[in-house]
Amino acid sequence: MRYTLAEIAAKIGGEVVGDENFVVTGINSLEAAQSCELSFAEEKFLKPAEGSKAGALLVPRKIETLQQHLIICSQPFQAAGLIMAEIDATAQKVTHSIAETAAIGSNVILGKNLHIGAGAVISDDAVIGNNCRIYANTYIGKKVTIGADTCIYPGVVIREGCKIGDRVIIHPNSVIGSDGFGFLQLGGRNVKIPQIGQVIIEDDVEIGALCTINRAALDETIVGRGTKLDDHVHLGHGVNIGHHVIMCAQVGLAGGVRVGNQVLLGPRAGSADHLSIGDRARLMGGTLAAKNLDGDKDYGGVPAIPAKQAIRQMMAATHLPKDRSRLATLEKRVKELEKKLSEKDN
Repeated sequence: MRYTLAEIAAKIGGEVVGDENFVVTGINSLEAAQSCELSFAEEKFLKPAEGSKAGALLVPRKIETLQQHLIICSQPFQAAGLIMAEIDATAQKVTHSIAETAAIGSNVILGKNLHIGAGAVISDDAVIGNNCRIYANTYIGKKVTIGADTCIYPGVVIREGCKIGDRVIIHPNSVIGSDGFGFLQLGGRNVKIPQIGQVIIEDDVEIGALCTINRAALDETIVGRGTKLDDHVHLGHGVNIGHHVIMCAQVGLAGGVRVGNQVLLGPRAGSADHLSIGDRARLMGGTLAAKNLDGDKDYGGVPAIPAKQAIRQMMAATHLPKDRSRLATLEKRVKELEKKLSEKDN
């Protein structure tokens, strides 16, 4: 990265206060930025920004106490994200090539401008769209369809029949289309129920590292467009996720769950099977949905209850040791009083 402030302002629609020819060679946090780097500060971080060593700052308004060069913009964090995306695009750039050690099956349809890394396996009848990056040691199963501009990082497994949309990102070692956890107990034995459905990942989805998304038993497991999964997320068979959902690390959803649009699931949130979570619901970290949850509400606790009630319960729990001690003292005093009353009556 090497930009003048004038070039950055033009990219983000900002206004330079200071030397517009000042050159920055990187972007960093307020704490770590050096004199040759750019940083950013939203309104609540303007005071800490005074102590930053950054040579230039993206800020929402002019501040006389800031000695750095400034670029004024309405959304500093969003503007920084645009610069970071450009840096990332440069870092991610690869040559369009197919490695000699990649194994390409029969009747495979390959798009244009592909990168297929060493040791990648693309099975029979797969379809790969234009401008895809499929990194080393990935496995693409039979009849898998992958849309344009999709990035599949090393070690990813996409099993047979799954459909991946455009501009999808799947991080290392995630598994798409593994068998759903379907067993029937007969005569004391666990009998496997074949899982013959598929997984559909819609456009603009991002799936973190080490996620598992099970194929449906008969129909489809669906992850809706724009949804983002953190690392270590597990989706059971037949789960249907809406659009632009956020799932933080270690979320686990049992089979058949329906999640609405723009839902937020905090770290380690989970659910019982075959229930629904309404649009724009938000579950705190560690929350367990044990029944259907309405949309446009916040939840917490095990099982899930309204968030404010869950917080009150958690706070009350911190007083339990003292309350137990006080209760024991009161019980002792009551017994002493009962004894005295009994002696007096006699």
